[in-house]
Amino acid sequence: MFGVIVNPVSGGGKNKAIAEKIEKILSERGETMRLFPTECEGDGDRQVRQALESGCDAVVCVGGDGTLSEIVDAMANSQRTLYIVPSGTGNDFARAFGLPKDPIDAFVAQLDGEEAFIDCGSLNGRAFINVSGSGFDVEVLRKTEELKAVYPGEKAYTKAVLAVLGSYKAFESEISVDGGAFRAYQGTIVEVANGRYFGGGMLVAPKSSYMDGVFDVVLVDRVPRWIIPFMLPLFKLGLHIYLPIGHVIRAKELVMRAKGMVINIDGNLQQMDEARYSVMRGALRVRAVKK
Repeated sequence: MFGVIVNPVSGGGKNKAIAEKIEKILSERGETMRLFPTECEGDGDRQVRQALESGCDAVVCVGGDGTLSEIVDAMANSQRTLYIVPSGTGNDFARAFGLPKDPIDAFVAQLDGEEAFIDCGSLNGRAFINVSGSGFDVEVLRKTEELKAVYPGEKAYTKAVLAVLGSYKAFESEISVDGGAFRAYQGTIVEVANGRYFGGGMLVAPKSSYMDGVFDVVLVDRVPRWIIPFMLPLFKLGLHIYLPIGHVIRAKELVMRAKGMVINIDGNLQQMDEARYSVMRGALRVRAVKK
């Protein structure tokens, strides 16, 4: 049985119709499904656990990156198959996963796809699927949430960048990579990437892979605030890693600490003093699109 986790708000309220189409497709294939609609922010975790406890051997996530992020912790190492139906604003992980933009096309492509196991990240013991970190992007994400009602995903992100430039300060933290000594780092961003995109299509980690057992840790050194708008086109294309201020470290573990820092976790923000990252190798069972 397929358990369908639906965020009724994500995607402008179109998810009910998507769920109905999914039910029709599954019925035509002789499969059954049960709907598990989320009722509020953060409810995805509860609903997917209920789906698993109800005996569902596959879970379909209908929504955006936020909904996907909510259910990953319960799905990790569950040995149940996760289907991603991208119907949110950014759909950043679905883009890296090579799914069609149309939600139904994406679902059918996975039904006809091949079984695969992909990595997750763990942050302080909780799984995440895409990108986590801190710095300038945290302030941008806060502003992006305010602007989403006016501008579509990527445009909202760009507008937010310009809006927060006046209050930009370099992010200061201490970082330890793969058990090494802590070193002070002052930069624009520190991102721990399992996926490749965030912010509605920004290519933060162009060489990252969710099947290689390591993170791409992306560091961008401190820059004057007036330079940031000129970096956006390079950031969108993933060219920032080739600049002298851009660095990529491939690591299985990373610890970052700073008093009261705010961490972006797949687009959700949490405050903490220490962030301990590790790779969960092959933790998610999925259906990959055939090439």
